[in-house]
Amino acid sequence: MSTNSTEQNQQQEAAYGSWKSPITASNVASGASATSMLRVDSAQPTHVYWLESRPSEGGRLTLLRQDISQIGEEPYELTTEWNVRTGVHEYGGGAYAVYDGLVVFANWKDQGVYLLDTSKSTRVALRIGEQNDKLRYAGFAIHPSKKFVICVREDHGKSDIEAVASVVAIRLEDTGAIANDIMLFEGTDFVSSPVFSTKNDEIAFIAWNHPNMSWDETALYRAKLSFNSEMVPEPKLKDLAIVAGGAQEVMRESIYQPRFDLDGVLHFLSDRITGFWSPYHIDIQGAVVSSLRSPVLAEFTGPEWSMGDSTFQPVPGRKSSMAVTYTLNGALHLGILDTAAGAIEELPVPGWTVVSDMNMAESRSGEPVLVLKAGQPTERTAMYAYFINAINTASVPQRIGAQTASDTSLYDGYLSVPREIEFETRLPPFDGEDTKAQAYAYYYPPANKDYRGMKGERPPLLVLSHGGPTTSTNTSFSLSIQFWTSRGFAVADVNYGGSTGYGRAFRERLYPHFGQVDVQDCCAAALHLASLGLADRARLSIMGGSAGGYTTLACLAFRPEVFAVGASHYGISDLEVLVKETHKFESLYPVHLVGPYPAARTTYVERSPLHAVDALACPAIFFQGLDDKVVPPNQTSLMVDALKRKGIRVAHVEFEGEQHGFRKFQNIVRAMEAQLFFFGRILGFVPSDAIDPVPISNDLL
Repeated sequence: MSTNSTEQNQQQEAAYGSWKSPITASNVASGASATSMLRVDSAQPTHVYWLESRPSEGGRLTLLRQDISQIGEEPYELTTEWNVRTGVHEYGGGAYAVYDGLVVFANWKDQGVYLLDTSKSTRVALRIGEQNDKLRYAGFAIHPSKKFVICVREDHGKSDIEAVASVVAIRLEDTGAIANDIMLFEGTDFVSSPVFSTKNDEIAFIAWNHPNMSWDETALYRAKLSFNSEMVPEPKLKDLAIVAGGAQEVMRESIYQPRFDLDGVLHFLSDRITGFWSPYHIDIQGAVVSSLRSPVLAEFTGPEWSMGDSTFQPVPGRKSSMAVTYTLNGALHLGILDTAAGAIEELPVPGWTVVSDMNMAESRSGEPVLVLKAGQPTERTAMYAYFINAINTASVPQRIGAQTASDTSLYDGYLSVPREIEFETRLPPFDGEDTKAQAYAYYYPPANKDYRGMKGERPPLLVLSHGGPTTSTNTSFSLSIQFWTSRGFAVADVNYGGSTGYGRAFRERLYPHFGQVDVQDCCAAALHLASLGLADRARLSIMGGSAGGYTTLACLAFRPEVFAVGASHYGISDLEVLVKETHKFESLYPVHLVGPYPAARTTYVERSPLHAVDALACPAIFFQGLDDKVVPPNQTSLMVDALKRKGIRVAHVEFEGEQHGFRKFQNIVRAMEAQLFFFGRILGFVPSDAIDPVPISNDLL
């Protein structure tokens, strides 16, 4: 008898959705203690820093440090009393910088800037710069002189919607008096990613204006600093110029991650020419030059929702060399780009499918070490030290942080391995042969070594519509997905038209068709899997958060024949309210997604699920943080009230103190269990978990 047959004989037969799983909601919430913003102290390149969230402490972000030579030991926590987080662009990012043991960081409570000298035995953070609770800071870069830091500043003095963006310098020396920020640059709606050249006193940064988002069109600025007698920058910059982007040419261009190498050459990623974010640099004549001899239709980065993305870094000690990562034909690549030769030296990738937060460190012996975050479907995303000179040996990357071994072995036999599927869909106006197109998703089958479905039963399908909408999903380990598949759900994680990772043409499919292309693709993915017999056509469900929550609600409202139930996590129900009540960063995003407002007001109303409640025919559960400034809580209340009036089963779960996304342990647990309870009620299964009941309006069962 085969092993597979033996395993099947040992499995219990039980209804899909009711399977008992060791992957609990508490496990998922505990796993939400994520790391972010991995960085290296370039003056002490064996020292690696990162932020770690603490769900048990209300989602506080704390800064930790570890030496490359001490991998396996407990990392040192530097900010036990601080929440290292910024509100710039509302999504934050870029909340700290480190140089030669000096740490500059933004504190969430007051949005102030603090200086911490880690070389001192008594570590007291000193507030620096202007002390005004209307100012926010991010994107820090400490000058090698250690006299000042440059950063992005947002002034919310007038209003959040009119916040003024600038690049400023802040003195690091304790003069005994509160110093004013030194204004270096202002005049654009947004700025990001300021960097220094270590060779000279040049800086570079990107900027853009409404109505563009950074993935639509940005400009790369370059300038020189001038100094006073104390070697502190003078206000304004010298020789300020746009060196790439900014509609200088016919094509629109999105530029990310400016980087100076040791020779002072300015490198960056741009989607010029090919439509894919690829490496470029400025040559000695000031011309933009492709760093690849032959173009590669692959993305070397993603959209910058939060500041500080890092997938592109100079390699110390290697002239004209940049560490890069990209995905091509579904496979992750990691390599060293020789910008002079225009070729990439490929590095072995040990099963990873996603890489981020890439930086260059050094071992004690001076060996270059690539530090990064990496993930794959059945291993938790973790931080690694990749010793480049050892790539031809049997050595493997070493985990950084306290967790030096994977704990996913606890779930052996309960993890679903995804595969990418390509399915047929249609583009607007959605009829005719010339509207046919392809979209993508990751399909996860049900997986539980202890159970199999009832004879003749097909599994319910959970479609995931990612947020953004200009972002993408990937196959990094997701305990929240495994929560569902280990209970008997199939999952389709959809990269609908508008997603990143497939070039500009694909991501602009959504312009101005938000609520149409995404809805069409999510429905097409669900129906495709049902047609293959991989899902129960009568038990298709969908969930999403933020913009993905809007797509979920739009599917339920405008394609009511497809799904049986949905879950919206801080989702949009009224596009018109979003335009009126959102923050500056996204205030004109809908101009691209839907159309100019109020000129296109009719379109906003027509595509708002709230105004199509009469078409709703299936139940939904809503989750909302009451302090959310990105998606106002009243949007959710309006939708819930409308469903109640219509007599459709609906549940509404609100969380005090939560913003756009849930950070508190108990709220993450409650949201997952409540959704499982509600779905079981609607789809006809009883979860094996002990769950506190969720109040359901219009529930007559």
